Amino acid sequence: MTARATIRRAGAAALAWLLTALPATAQVPGLGPVDTRHLVSPNEAPFDAIALVETKAGGRCTGALVAPRVVLTAAHCLVASDAQRLVPPADISVRLHGRTVHGTALRSGAGFIPAREEPWRADWALVTLAAPFGRAHPLPMLREPPVQNAPAMLAAWQYDEPDLLMADRACRVVTVGTFGAQGILVGHNCAGTVGSSGAPILVRVAGGYAVAGVQVKAALGQPLGVGVPAFTIPAP
Repeated sequence: MTARATIRRAGAAALAWLLTALPATAQVPGLGPVDTRHLVSPNEAPFDAIALVETKAGGRCTGALVAPRVVLTAAHCLVASDAQRLVPPADISVRLHGRTVHGTALRSGAGFIPAREEPWRADWALVTLAAPFGRAHPLPMLREPPVQNAPAMLAAWQYDEPDLLMADRACRVVTVGTFGAQGILVGHNCAGTVGSSGAPILVRVAGGYAVAGVQVKAALGQPLGVGVPAFTIPAP
């Protein structure tokens, strides 16, 4: 069976509960009544590859080191102030293990529209850095769809705990499917709020963990979200 043969077509109802990151009511994006996130150490694998990504335009998200000088994040984290383009690579700073390194090159999903942050399938970016982070262990990118119901983790630098690396270590891949015009996405039930955009959806593989997807949207008031599947993103 080919990789794409394993992809299911998600219905309109599944898409509806993921139309999220819009400010509304008192509900918090990506978190339910019970917070299932826990503090994790940024000095231990796989969390030592989870970086803070910021831009001069004010973006603040999470990213994952996927090569010695490459960080994977969400493209909507890098939108310029005019919302018409992405920021220049030099305006991107990546912080990991107390060091800050700036970008030198940027690659993003084909057809991504910054003003609309769509289509979701194109909401990814690979940032090439000016120098490597010597202490971190880059995470491999999964080259096939993750298995439905596979155990997963989501670790991110989030706005409600800006100085702490928080992770939901006991969640799962809910689906891998085609969400209408938004394209092929990975759905999960991991908790992660504002700031978790760009974070890696991690699944266990032989020898450790791999990036199954990059977080792009979270549901309001529920620990649910979707990410761009790593197998649809070019290897760095």
